[in-house]
Amino acid sequence: MTFLTGVNVPELVFIMFGWFAGGFINGVAGFGAAMIAMPLIAPFMDLSVAVPSCTLIVLTLNCQVGWTFRKYIQWNYVKGIFIGAIPGVILSVVVLKYVSETYLKAGMGAFIAVYALWSLHADKGGKRTISPAWGYLSGILSSALGMAFGFNGPPLAAYIAYSGCPAQAVKGILGAGFIITGVFIVAAKAVTGLITPTVLLTYGVATPAVILGSRLGIWVSSFLNEHSYRKVLFVALAGMGLKIVWQTLAVSGLLSF
Repeated sequence: MTFLTGVNVPELVFIMFGWFAGGFINGVAGFGAAMIAMPLIAPFMDLSVAVPSCTLIVLTLNCQVGWTFRKYIQWNYVKGIFIGAIPGVILSVVVLKYVSETYLKAGMGAFIAVYALWSLHADKGGKRTISPAWGYLSGILSSALGMAFGFNGPPLAAYIAYSGCPAQAVKGILGAGFIITGVFIVAAKAVTGLITPTVLLTYGVATPAVILGSRLGIWVSSFLNEHSYRKVLFVALAGMGLKIVWQTLAVSGLLSF
């Protein structure tokens, strides 16, 4: 028995599991659903379906997260993300015409990994704050990367990690930021005709799994104190950054054994 375009029922189970795992990590760390789920589900479906459905699934997930932590959102950190999101979408189209996608993506991953590893070493449990003005840059990078590569989490997480906000506020701000950039990304993909009936059906099947995983992750994260939460956030960032570099170099053939 097949489902959608050549995807059979056993494969569908793996797709749902992949998004459940992504939702769980997202619930614990506040981001990372797509970067966990996409490598798990890619072997079971065409990327022309996986990537656009991913944008819809992640947008819905972040609507749920944003609503859950809405009363903790500190909107002064969100304003810059919103303003930066629009030029970020345009930037992704312009820059990729002149800069190699491979080097751009690998460089971004390396920067995020180094930032996170340094933060793990330097974080002694005290509070550090970053100016909300950095939100403009994170909004640009998040929407640009989301449009170009299908994930927009690391720039926002790197920005919010040192906002000085408690864990619940961090998740609320991340949720709001992802909603803003996600809306622009989904709109751009819809205009270009990438949101097909098959994509919508995939979205409908995977969304309950990612929401369930997210709820479980949020429950688990409630047992972490603020210092432990920041450690989880930085470890997740480091892992995601190194994963981006590894996959980019492997796919491009620059990494071989």
